[in-house]
Amino acid sequence: MSKRLDNRSWLLVVPALLLVMVSAVIPLMAVVNYSVQDVFFGNQFTWVGAKWFIQVLRSGEFYA
Repeated sequence: MSKRLDNRSWLLVVPALLLVMVSAVIPLMAVVNYSVQDVFFGNQFTWVGAKWFIQVLRSGEFYA
């Protein structure tokens, strides 16, 4: 007697995976936002873009 393969259990796992993925996107977007902006005192944001990444990757201290 062979057992029949049943994939209905994935219907219970998929909503949980979707919820975890959605809840991970919001903090990830905040990290990306803060990595390209400089926050001065108060709520004054200054766009710096890739300037900091280029500065870090060109510094000798980073590779030391």
